[in-house]
Amino acid sequence: MTEPSILIAGAGPAGLAMARALRARDIGFAIVERAPEAAASGAGLFLPANAVRALHALGVREGGHPVSRMRVLDHRGRRLVDMPFAEIWGDTGECRAIRRADLHAALGEGVPVTRGVADPRGYPLVIAADGIHSAFRSGPPPRPVGLVAWRFLATGLPEPHGWTAWQGRDRTFLAVALGGGHAYCYADCTGRPAGDWRQLFAGFADPVPALVAHGEHAHVADIEEVGPAFSDDPGIVLIGDAAHAFSPNMAQGAALAFEDALVLADLIAAGRVGDFRSRRAARVAWVRDQTRRRDRARHLPVPVRNTVLRWAGQRMIRSQFRLLRDRP
Repeated sequence: MTEPSILIAGAGPAGLAMARALRARDIGFAIVERAPEAAASGAGLFLPANAVRALHALGVREGGHPVSRMRVLDHRGRRLVDMPFAEIWGDTGECRAIRRADLHAALGEGVPVTRGVADPRGYPLVIAADGIHSAFRSGPPPRPVGLVAWRFLATGLPEPHGWTAWQGRDRTFLAVALGGGHAYCYADCTGRPAGDWRQLFAGFADPVPALVAHGEHAHVADIEEVGPAFSDDPGIVLIGDAAHAFSPNMAQGAALAFEDALVLADLIAAGRVGDFRSRRAARVAWVRDQTRRRDRARHLPVPVRNTVLRWAGQRMIRSQFRLLRDRP
């Protein structure tokens, strides 16, 4: 590998993916993480097919649990949408769910990370992979979208390969199978409630109350949006959440970060870093626009929302992911 001429700032999924992509092309880099030790906040991730495809291209082929079917129910458990993911993704590949710690370990295998704050001076190129509150991004700060979310791991999910969302009036609960009855769980609501957030889901259909009981120490955060953002400094490139972060209803955060890494590594190898914006802008903007539409749709009056999902949900969902079936 050549001597490091590139600094990767941030050793989360985006930064580690970038390191793997550069290493595969024999391009020298240094990667630094300001956190004193590895953290795996957020509990788990659902990886749609384009994320799994990108992981394979990064050399990560094992790990996680296959998820083959999606169901959207109302809060009483009545079916709104029920379809296999293959109808959404075609031959793009399978979807998977994974514990965040396992994903971090798989991406970080063999990647030497320096912990502390690095001086970016002396590096011709800095790749900012330091998250939604990036120190390298100028412009407006992240914008709250009005949702607060909880993420945690639980046991007691009866569906071995399912992705199931229960939608209430102003709140949603999602459980994704991790195998063996284990689940990655995500819950959100509009505004931050007073008291124990788990009471928001007390009236939901089984198995939601039993799963929610595992969320005492859930990772909680306000959902924020940023980007698409690109640096005007030719010596700095933003990737992952530093460049784009949206409502998670399409589960595209990790997928876009992995794609960023693959596209940017190819451009660096070809000496065309300046083309990164044009290569990524339209795809990232598509995800932003679709996530906004999905958020607006879920906050329609409940009878309207449920009717739309029952009669047109499958067609709408296929359309929302259509562009992402193509390689970036």
